Amino acid sequence: MTESVASSVGRLLREAREAQGITLEEVAGRLRLMHRQVEAMETDDFESLGQPVFARGFVRNYARLLGLEPEPLLARMEGAPEEKPVVSPADSPPQHAWLSSPWLIFMLIGVLLLLAVPVALYLWLNSGTDDSPVSPVPVAQSPNVPASPVPAMPVPSVPPASLPALPQETATATSVEPAAPMEPKPATVNSVLHLEFGNESWTEIKDASGHMLLRQLNPAGSSVDIVGHPPFDVVIGNAAQARMSYNGRPIDLNPFIDVTVARFTLEE
Repeated sequence: MTESVASSVGRLLREAREAQGITLEEVAGRLRLMHRQVEAMETDDFESLGQPVFARGFVRNYARLLGLEPEPLLARMEGAPEEKPVVSPADSPPQHAWLSSPWLIFMLIGVLLLLAVPVALYLWLNSGTDDSPVSPVPVAQSPNVPASPVPAMPVPSVPPASLPALPQETATATSVEPAAPMEPKPATVNSVLHLEFGNESWTEIKDASGHMLLRQLNPAGSSVDIVGHPPFDVVIGNAAQARMSYNGRPIDLNPFIDVTVARFTLEE
């Protein structure tokens, strides 16, 4: 830039400030700039302000602060106003150009494979099974050839006189005799246990099958008869105060008493 052009900008700014009675400190405070930056603009030292775009911005703000039109001053700084770059719209991509993208092609192929593999697997698994009923194939018969009947095989007739007569002993031997009625088996005879209690006694008695025949607390002075199949598993509490007979035969309980309870198995 020429010296005459640069000095005119700084002179105009300084004269306008002095005419309004504004100090450099006030301008720096309002523009939020340093004191030396304001002095650089008034002394036409725009190179110390950095890039031209920064210097033009500082001058524009300074002119607006003083009530001056910034465009004439900016035109004097460079000799002509800064031309704005012409932005030309980018060439629009040709229509349907996205179809030629290799990534899109790979994605389409992957989607087709994901759809085709399950379908093919389903068809392959179901190709060997056929649930449709098999209809019988009719046998074609020629309408011109009548069906010939199958001739019956002749059965030779044997005169009754030629059959040999069975001997009397054979006929008697082959006759079925009525079976003799089975005699009923005698029923198993049950055994009887008779108990008498001189004092309260808890008693348990099981038969041969493990079935519980008696399980109760017997009061003093009571008696009970038990019928069942031996052997019997017997538990008698307070056994010293009890008496027992088996099929009318008295049983001594003393050998089986442990403390106060008698435990034993009574066989036939």
